[in-house]
Amino acid sequence: MAKEEKKIEETTEEKTIREELDLVVKCKRLEQRASEERQKYDWEWLVRQLYVRGYHFARYNRGSNTVIFSSRTGVKIPINLVGAHLRGVRNQVTSFQPKWEVMPSVTTDRAFDNARYSGKVLDWIYEKAQIKRKVKEIVNDALIHSVGIWQFDTDKDDNIIVNRADPFDFYPDPDCKSPNLNDPEFGAEHVFLTHSLPRDYIEKNPNYKNKGELKPDNVPASAQYKKFLLQVTKGYSSLSQDADTVLLHEAYLRERDDDGDIKIRVVAYTETSLRPLRNEIIGDEYPFEICQGDINPGELYGESWIKHLIPLNRVIDALESHIYEYNHLFAKGRFIIDKNSGVRLITNQNGQIIEKNRGSQVQAMTVPPLPNTPELQIERIHRRLEDISGLHEVSMGRIPGSIRSGTAIAELRQADSSNQADLVDNLEDFLARAGRKILRLVAENWKTSKLVSVTGIGGKKEYFMAIGEDRKTKKDKFKYGDKELPMAVIGKENDVRVQIGSWLAYTKEARMEKLKELFRLGAIDQNALLQHLEFADIDGIMERTRKERILQGKTGSTSQAIEKEYGIQLTDEEVAMAENEIMIEGTDQKVHPEDDHELHIMIHKEDADSSDLIVKHIAEHRTMQKWRDSMMSRPSRPEETSTPTPDMLSALMGAGGEAMGAGEAAGPQPPETFNMSPVRGAGAPPFTTNQPVIQTKL
Repeated sequence: MAKEEKKIEETTEEKTIREELDLVVKCKRLEQRASEERQKYDWEWLVRQLYVRGYHFARYNRGSNTVIFSSRTGVKIPINLVGAHLRGVRNQVTSFQPKWEVMPSVTTDRAFDNARYSGKVLDWIYEKAQIKRKVKEIVNDALIHSVGIWQFDTDKDDNIIVNRADPFDFYPDPDCKSPNLNDPEFGAEHVFLTHSLPRDYIEKNPNYKNKGELKPDNVPASAQYKKFLLQVTKGYSSLSQDADTVLLHEAYLRERDDDGDIKIRVVAYTETSLRPLRNEIIGDEYPFEICQGDINPGELYGESWIKHLIPLNRVIDALESHIYEYNHLFAKGRFIIDKNSGVRLITNQNGQIIEKNRGSQVQAMTVPPLPNTPELQIERIHRRLEDISGLHEVSMGRIPGSIRSGTAIAELRQADSSNQADLVDNLEDFLARAGRKILRLVAENWKTSKLVSVTGIGGKKEYFMAIGEDRKTKKDKFKYGDKELPMAVIGKENDVRVQIGSWLAYTKEARMEKLKELFRLGAIDQNALLQHLEFADIDGIMERTRKERILQGKTGSTSQAIEKEYGIQLTDEEVAMAENEIMIEGTDQKVHPEDDHELHIMIHKEDADSSDLIVKHIAEHRTMQKWRDSMMSRPSRPEETSTPTPDMLSALMGAGGEAMGAGEAAGPQPPETFNMSPVRGAGAPPFTTNQPVIQTKL
């Protein structure tokens, strides 16, 4: 009788271990396929990187797996025009700071406020995370490798971190067709990132487990051709044994639930790992964004901008080397001498002496002049290089021909900028996706409020508190010291738009002319003009301009109060200046109802720091001005007096307390209500004597 085999049940722990082992094997298999599919591009990237760095005559020796940089066959001069054009295009594309515009999801006042503050949070992170430099790095990668990659994360203090990922270390799904990795149809099903880290960092990081299998490998990179590049730039092909580093592989895998919703699982492992160092769900989006340098429909990797410039630069290298070699030979000369003629050169204080055997022939050979063909060829290749790169001499800092007009130069630069339209459009789309991802990280991780300070164009600071929508507090205001700051709640779902470029012009002179024209037409105000002209202290400039206009409009106006009281004709400006001098000496001055109070206040403010009497005098002017304004706004009545009584002034001193500046003398506290008499006169409503007096809140 056959014995029945007992079925061994798998424990939960054993099942978990088996699944983890299978998961690591699956990740390594997918990474191997992505690496093999990408190897063709890796070789091209190595050649382009060496060329941009100036190694124009470097070649790879497959037998020794080394890169050879020099050759003894002839003169070879590298003319690095590719590097110069790369720098020009990069600087032209990134010459303007990206303008993030966040659109509200609903049309409520609160949504509009939070959208405005979300845009300011992006501007703050732009400065704090040093994104200006990272944008240049991403454009540089896009021009050389056809793609540039950013990785997004937060540190232990929940600050947003934006890091550049090296295209050599980034392995997307070979079937990916869109730069938007999160595209559900054309995006990536898996993404791999490798980087060399100190073993101590991994061992002491609480996010990693199964660290008993961790062994240092001292491998600088996973891509073979990146190792060759490191050999050139850093002088080694493998790290020192003392480095104690581990090449960490991170796999980001898509997983779908029964409803089709996508989640991203991250799995970290090394070459020797059997079980993952990290295995968890991190959300529903990849923490990466890709910027494409050119457009190849249906492909993630393009041909790259630099690919078509290298052959032209090789021609220029050869022609320039040929011209130099000819000039060097022409300067030394060529000679015909008899064999065994005993020619030798003696150099002493008398000069150079050539000796030869008697009867032997020594004569200089005529060297034919260099034809102009190489020069014409170089000029023709230069034009082709400018046309293909999209960067002409005006963008390289050279004035073309006899053009001297600033407007003409601006138009030529604008025409050049249209050649980079594809790159600019791709960069705008990339930064829009990056902005949405940054705001999402803010919404999910900023559980407590952070102080945000944004500097405007004119140098004016604005402060507010920002917090994620998953916040712990429900306050709308925040007490920061003695100030009450608004609380901006940043949501996860945001419509972010990005604009790169200028709506004005591409040169400073043309921009100034355009601004002046718009200001003359009334299309922009003085504030906008000063902002775009990059003035500081715009509020101070506008206040001084306003004061100057008022003074010019009232220059020469005679003071009615002084003429009436003393019979002397003095202008209000002269009276106010004289009052300043008298009050500085310690004698108080009377405020007259007929004074030009606005003019007096402006002139008194100039010396307000010199005397408390002037501060008090300014407060009296404001009180008198308020009384006069209130009298002019009401219909006149026969029983009312044209001169304020002491009681009226006392009440107005209290009511006008809020108009007094910091440090000015304050009058009595304002009453909660004051009596407003019924209006009488033509057109007034009929009031009876028993109607109550109207009570009005201040």
